[in-house]
Amino acid sequence: MKKLLILPLLLLLNSCYKQYSQPKTLSLSGEYIIDKVTYSVIENSTPNEKVFYPGYVYINPNESFPMDSLKVGFTRWHFDYSIASFNPQVLPTGTVIWNNRYVYSVRNHYTNYDLGYIDINMDNGSRRIFKIIDDGVENLVLRTTNNWGVYGPSGEAESVTLYLTRIGP
Repeated sequence: MKKLLILPLLLLLNSCYKQYSQPKTLSLSGEYIIDKVTYSVIENSTPNEKVFYPGYVYINPNESFPMDSLKVGFTRWHFDYSIASFNPQVLPTGTVIWNNRYVYSVRNHYTNYDLGYIDINMDNGSRRIFKIIDDGVENLVLRTTNNWGVYGPSGEAESVTLYLTRIGP
């Protein structure tokens, strides 16, 4: 009889135990193509959203190269363990040379629910900070933060979300 009482009690106590899980390991390393860009502006509490699909060009006149124009479906980015590379040049031998390479780091990646930020240090001393929205096996979703394109000339809040698909190692 005692064993019958202990078994349900053990099951009840074990089910209340919360297990700790490690933060998700980011898999940023690889070559990506930008296959969708979402641009959002909030003016007087009214959202205005534009979506750019493959074949369109997203142009931001307030930005500098390589972030000033993104040819959706054609613009390629590459992330290594600490280098973000832009503007690829394919040689006749098939070798790819990345013309613009910048050091980046991942910040504030503490939980599975907050994947952190990619902080890219550009040549001119400026920084581009992207919030990591999703990091899947074949995709990466990044959103601009307050450090890039937040306030346009008229003072409205802006947000750009980049949807990237992995195309290579």
